[in-house]
Amino acid sequence: MLRKKRGLLMTSLGFVIFIAYLAYSNPFKILMEVGRFNIIVFSLAVMINYIGLFFFAWSWYLLLRTLDIRISVRKAVQSMFVSLFVVWLIPIPVGTEIIRAYLVKDEENSDMGKAIASVVFHKAYYNIAFGFLIAIAAMMVMVLRGESIPVNPGLVWFVILFAVASSIVYGSALNPTLLRKAYGISPSWIRRNVFNRLYDTGSGGGDFPTVIDEIESAVKTLMTDPVRNILSVFTVAFHWSTGSLTAYLVALSMGQEIDFWVVVLIYALIEFIQQLNIFIPGGLGVIDASLTGAFILLGIPLSLASAISLLTRLATYWFELVLCAGVSLQYGYKEALKEYL
Repeated sequence: MLRKKRGLLMTSLGFVIFIAYLAYSNPFKILMEVGRFNIIVFSLAVMINYIGLFFFAWSWYLLLRTLDIRISVRKAVQSMFVSLFVVWLIPIPVGTEIIRAYLVKDEENSDMGKAIASVVFHKAYYNIAFGFLIAIAAMMVMVLRGESIPVNPGLVWFVILFAVASSIVYGSALNPTLLRKAYGISPSWIRRNVFNRLYDTGSGGGDFPTVIDEIESAVKTLMTDPVRNILSVFTVAFHWSTGSLTAYLVALSMGQEIDFWVVVLIYALIEFIQQLNIFIPGGLGVIDASLTGAFILLGIPLSLASAISLLTRLATYWFELVLCAGVSLQYGYKEALKEYL
C-alpha cells in the first residue's frame, strides 16, 4: 500500500512538472503550423523505435537460448515488455532485470542462477553498447571533424566511464568467489532475509549457496558460445541506436536537420539521466525538459525544441508504454508478479 501511494505521489509530481514544462515552452505553437509536421517521417520514426524494442527483447532471448532455457521468442518478448511496463509505473534500480529474472526462473530447464546470469549479462552488454556508441559519436564529432559539441566534453567522457564501470560491477556480481565471501561474512538475519530469499524454496528447499552454484554453472555455459554473446551485444547496440535515429527522424519531421552523431551524444546523456531516475515514473517532465534544453543548446528555438522533444517522447515513451501496457494486461502481469508487487 505504501509503495502504491508513493508511486501515485511521484506520478502526480511528474505530471505537474510536465504540465508546467508545456506551459512554459509552448510546443503547440509550432505543431499547429500548417504543413510544418511531416506525418510520414514521424511514422517511420515510430516504426523504427518499435523495431528496436523487439530487438532489445531478442538480444536477451539469445542469452536465454544459450543457457538452454526452453522459452519461446513470444514469451521472452512478453517478459521484457512486462518488465518495462512495471518499471515505468514503479521506477526502481535494475527493476527490469529483477522482474525478468523472476518471470523466467521457473521456465523449463531454468533455475534462479540461470535467470540471474541472463539478465546481468544482458545489462552489462547494454552498458557496453551504450559506452561504445557514445565513444564513436564523440570521436566522429570532436576528433574526425574537429567540431565542438553542445555539452561539456568532460560529461561525455564521464558517461562513457560510467558505462564501463557499471559493466565491471555487473560482471563482479556474478563472481562466485565474491558472492560466497559476501554470504559468509553476512549476519544470519541478512542471509535469511536477503540472500536466501533468492532461492525458490518451493522447488525443493535450499539456500543462497545453491544459487551461487547455479550462477557459476550458468556463467560457464554462457561463455561457451561467443557467437551468440557477440550477436547479443550487436542487437542491444542496434536497439540503443534506434532511439537516437528516432530522435533524428522526429527532428526531420519538423523540418529541422540535426547532425546524427550529435543526436547520438544528446540522446546518450538523456538516457544517462533516465538511468539515474528512481523517483518519477518514466522521468515524466524531467526527461522532456532535459531533452528540450539539449536541443536549445544546438541553437534551436524554444518552441521548436520543445515540439521535437514532445514528439520524440511520444515515439520513445508514450507509444512504447501503450504497447507494453497492452502486452502486460494480456499477459496478466499482476497475477504473475503478485509476490513482487
